[in-house]
Amino acid sequence: MILLIAHKKREKLKISLVFYFYMYYIQKIKKLAYFLIFYVILLLLLKFTLYFLRRTTMDYHILKKYRYTNRNQFESIYSSRYKNELALHYDFEIHGFPCFSLPTTEILNLTSRIYKLTQTLIYLKSKLPQIALEQYTQTCLVDEVKLTNEIEGVNSTRREIQDILNTQSITKKNMRLYGLVQKYNLLKNSEKISIHNCSDIRNIYNELVSEEIKNNDPLNLPDGIFFRRKSVSVYSPHMKEIHRGISGETEIIACMEKALFILHNKSIPPLIRISVFHYLFGYIHPFYDGNGRTNRFISSYLLSKELEPLISYHLAKTIKQNISKYYKSFDYTNDTDNRGDLTGFITNFLEIILASIEALIDSLEDKIKRLHYFEQILLSNFKDKTDYGILHLLLQNSLFGLEPLSAREMAEMLDKSYVTINNRLKKDSIKTLLRSDIPHKYDLDLDILKTL
Repeated sequence: MILLIAHKKREKLKISLVFYFYMYYIQKIKKLAYFLIFYVILLLLLKFTLYFLRRTTMDYHILKKYRYTNRNQFESIYSSRYKNELALHYDFEIHGFPCFSLPTTEILNLTSRIYKLTQTLIYLKSKLPQIALEQYTQTCLVDEVKLTNEIEGVNSTRREIQDILNTQSITKKNMRLYGLVQKYNLLKNSEKISIHNCSDIRNIYNELVSEEIKNNDPLNLPDGIFFRRKSVSVYSPHMKEIHRGISGETEIIACMEKALFILHNKSIPPLIRISVFHYLFGYIHPFYDGNGRTNRFISSYLLSKELEPLISYHLAKTIKQNISKYYKSFDYTNDTDNRGDLTGFITNFLEIILASIEALIDSLEDKIKRLHYFEQILLSNFKDKTDYGILHLLLQNSLFGLEPLSAREMAEMLDKSYVTINNRLKKDSIKTLLRSDIPHKYDLDLDILKTL
C-alpha cells in the first residue's frame, strides 16, 4: 500500500515536471516567435526604405541628359526631383531656378565612407614617429601649394615654398607666394579662420593671392568694396565663353551672403554644405583673378575642421588629377537645362574628397611598411643609441621628407651638439650608408641599407 502511494506521488511529480517544462519552453518559443515577427517586420521596413531610396535616387543622371534623350518626360522628372520630400532646398538661384539637391544612395555611401576612412587615416598618423609625421605633413603642404598654383597656370617651385616654411620671413623674392604658403601652414595647427561675411572672404583673398596678382597684372585686383565691379567670364582653351560670373558688386555681395548662410546652416550635413559652397563660390566668381585658389583654400580649411588637417593638403592634387571631370561638373551644373540641381556636383566633389583620403591612406600604409622594414635592419646592425638615433632620423627624412638634412638640422632635432653629429657622420659604418646629392646635406641610401 505504501509502495503504491509512493509510486502515485512519483507519477504526479513527473507529470508536474513535464507540465512545467512544457509551459517553460512554450513561453520561450512564444518569445522567439515574437522576436522573429519583429525582426521580419523590421527587415521589410528596411527593404521598403531602401527600395524607396533607390526608386527616387539611384541611377541619378543630370537633368540636361533628359532634355535630349527623353524630352517628353523632362518636366515631370524635374518636378519629381524638386518636389521630392527628401530634397534639400537652398536659398539661391541658378539662371532663375531655385537650387536643390537629393540625398542619393551614392551621396550617402560616399559620405559614410569618407568619415570611416578619415578614422583610418587618423589611426595611421598615430603610428608615425613625430619627425616622420612633421616631414610628411610638410611634404604634402608644399605639394598642395605648388599644385593649386599649377591649376591656375601660376609657376612656383617646391624650393621656393620650402624656403618660406623654413625661414618664416618675407622678402622681395618670395613676397608673391608668402601669404599663400603661410595661410596653408595655418591649417596643420588647427588655427581658426573666420568665413562669415564678405569682408572675411576679401581678407582671405588678400592674404592668399593679392600680392601675386599685383605683381602679375594689377588691373586684375578687385576694384569694388570687397569684390569686382565689372563683369568677368571664364573661357575654354579655344576662347569659348563657358561661364559668366554674377554681374555687379551689389549682386555679388547679395549672392555671397546667401552662399555663406548655406555654408553655416547646421540643418544641412557638413560635407554637403562644403560641396555646395564650393560650387556657389565658383558660380559667383567674385574676383577677376584668384577665384580658384581662394575657393580651394576655403574648402581645404573647412575639410581640415570637419575631417582631418592632412586631407586639406591633398585636395588640389586630386582636383588636378581629375581636372577635366572637375571642370565638367561646374559646366553641367551651370547649364540652364540643369535647373539648379546640385546633386551631380555634390557627388563629384565628394568623390574628390574620398579619392584624396584614399590616396593618403595608400601612401602612408606603404611608407609605414617600409619604415618598419628598415627599422629592423638598423636595430640589428646598430646598437649604439646615438648612431641608431642619427640613422633613424635620416631614415624618416628619406621616406617622408622633401630634402636632405644638414648636420646642424640633425643636431637640433636630436638635441645633440653639432660636433657630436658631425663626428658620427664621419664614422665608416654610417658614412657608407649616406647619400649627399647636395653639399653638406644627407639622406640615407636605402638601396645600400637593404644589403646589410
